[in-house]
Amino acid sequence: MRVSTSERQTGEDTTTTLYPVTKTCAVWGTASEYIEIGSTSAFGAPDLDSRPPEMARSTIFAWVQRCPACGYCAADISQAPGHAGVTVRSIRYRAQLVDSTMPELANSFLRQAIVDERAGDYASAAWAIVHAAWVCNDEEKPEAAQECRGKAAEMVMRAIESGQEITEQRGAETAILVDLLRRAGRFAKARQVIASRRPGIIDDVILKILAFQELLIARGDVARYTLDEAVGAEA
Repeated sequence: MRVSTSERQTGEDTTTTLYPVTKTCAVWGTASEYIEIGSTSAFGAPDLDSRPPEMARSTIFAWVQRCPACGYCAADISQAPGHAGVTVRSIRYRAQLVDSTMPELANSFLRQAIVDERAGDYASAAWAIVHAAWVCNDEEKPEAAQECRGKAAEMVMRAIESGQEITEQRGAETAILVDLLRRAGRFAKARQVIASRRPGIIDDVILKILAFQELLIARGDVARYTLDEAVGAEA
């Protein structure tokens, strides 16, 4: 069975295709039904932290799966690193399970990040925390979103220090890191990252993004902006 949502953009019909699938939790062994994405579309420019535009933007609820029995969270609940059973029973993990300051979906992403971090996959952990920030924005919880972005920035820096790739495009990790820091209100650190990493960047688009970020930082702006807004701005 498939469940589809559709909308009309630029004169074309576009569809996000979702379908239910039964999976067994790799930690607890419980079989449950989850929704997965068959296909989707994206029209327009992504945000500076790489969040896609609609319709892909609204599929975020299906990016993480949560076991209703043990609370294990992962992009694929049927897969788990060897330490996952210990991690989901840890004090830190259980506390995140009931963190009332975060939306439920954000908590799922943050628990996924704890598992990824424990596995040493700092890049995946960083993206899970970024996704939590996006959920907080959708739920109109700006303080929670800001907190998540601060944590995501720290995890991105750990990933970079460990030689892990945040993105496939060289230099894009710097642009994303700066946006996370700016939107977390950490302007001094954002300036420091730009100053230290810009000399090694040759991509014109990324250099334009960093110049745009400097303008935003100078006026204390923590708002969301898109790639088109950054590239089209006069620095």
